Amino acid sequence: MVTVSNSVNSQMNRPAYQSSFTSTAKAYIDKNFQSNNSDSKKADNRKYKEDTLLENTFANRMRINLNKTLDIPLVHFPRGLGGAPDYTFFEFLQTAKFPYYIGGPILAALFYAGVKKDNFKSAEAAQRVAKHMALGVGLYYVGAAVAKSIINNTVKLSRGMDLKHPYAKAISTTTNHTGAFKKDVEYHTVFESADFTRTDLLYNKKGTTPKEINETYARYGKKYGVNTETNDVDQTVKPLMKKTIIMARAWQYALTAFFVTLGIGMANQKAWDNTSAYGFKETLKKGVFGRNIKDKAAQQGEFVSKLSAKDRINNLKVAVYDYILQPFGQSFVQFWKGHNKASSIAGKTVILSTALATATAIGLITHKTSARKHKVEVSGTNSFDEGQK
Repeated sequence: MVTVSNSVNSQMNRPAYQSSFTSTAKAYIDKNFQSNNSDSKKADNRKYKEDTLLENTFANRMRINLNKTLDIPLVHFPRGLGGAPDYTFFEFLQTAKFPYYIGGPILAALFYAGVKKDNFKSAEAAQRVAKHMALGVGLYYVGAAVAKSIINNTVKLSRGMDLKHPYAKAISTTTNHTGAFKKDVEYHTVFESADFTRTDLLYNKKGTTPKEINETYARYGKKYGVNTETNDVDQTVKPLMKKTIIMARAWQYALTAFFVTLGIGMANQKAWDNTSAYGFKETLKKGVFGRNIKDKAAQQGEFVSKLSAKDRINNLKVAVYDYILQPFGQSFVQFWKGHNKASSIAGKTVILSTALATATAIGLITHKTSARKHKVEVSGTNSFDEGQK
């Protein structure tokens, strides 16, 4: 069996595979390419010169998500519409999200667009429908996020794997000849899918012993219940990780269907009718971000005092509780009870089905990914380059 130690010692003699190259091969190719290509002589201003595992913090993930969202209209669409020859399947998937993001809000806005200003009843009815549709869109996205979060946290707590762990895929300047439509980085997650898992990035490349090189795999191994003292612990853990990723991604989509249905059902309850978006906005505007008017003269801008931090916090609590949490809880109860026998049965069915599906997902993932329930199959040689695709 090949271990980390002899894998590292044989890197110079190991052939490239899975569309990747050893560091020696890369250096040789890049050096010869640069000597024959004038474009490559330009300064390499890329932020990342090689695929890099990024710090897995909430702030960093939010920054990456913002960048990925902005790249859809600013990078991926121009590259696709301009016929960039190195346009990737990842970019196609990103651009496919655009209708998903804007479709729901536009649909809800269409009801407001048709409001008749001279007919109060018509306007009121259209606004009520638009409001529930907007809430449905919002709770649709919330439901999808909740479903993913449940599975992510289940995998993280039970197996130590964070499915959201980001890495930067560096785009070589020597292969990018697309004129104005250039890019130098793509942001992915390490455990993106079973076929695109960057297990090579999990090795400690600064380590000098198998134990040091495999320290991340040993940490995962403890969660899976495998023997972490062997030199090839990574080869034991990798098949378990693959199974975990497959189950997790499938259950994320399955649970999304349940939670989205639950969210849309709650959005159509009467609890939201008494909740005013205007009241929420005014509470934030005047009570959180505004100023405290002391007297009548202050209303004309002559004297305005700042709200205290305590007042702002209290007003924020009022805005969140009165306009979000309270109607949210009430809508859940109303959906459960229903306004007639049929709606009561429908509400209870959706809520109980969602709870059952969630419990099933958690139970199956923790049970079937355990080392005690899995026949170990060695996945091959240990390689720092194995996951590059």
